[in-house]
Amino acid sequence: MANRRKAAATQNFFLRPSRIGNNPWEIDRPQTAIARLVARRIFQGNVLDIGCGIGDNAIYIASQSRNARVTAVDLVNMAFFFGVLN
Repeated sequence: MANRRKAAATQNFFLRPSRIGNNPWEIDRPQTAIARLVARRIFQGNVLDIGCGIGDNAIYIASQSRNARVTAVDLVNMAFFFGVLN
């Protein structure tokens, strides 16, 4: 029973709506590691961002990598909505 509660709490943490201001992954810019990889021109061809959240990384890769075709997906509808707005 305790394991189920822990699993449910973990799932709720990741599936709660984005843009409420206190999610640690919402930094309103691409992650530093992504920016470094883009600078090295690592991204080419098809790029899949699974769990894209509000889309900061996917948007940055798509806008800065000429030869990349980016697909971004997330289970949280609200996160995807903000990604589309971005």
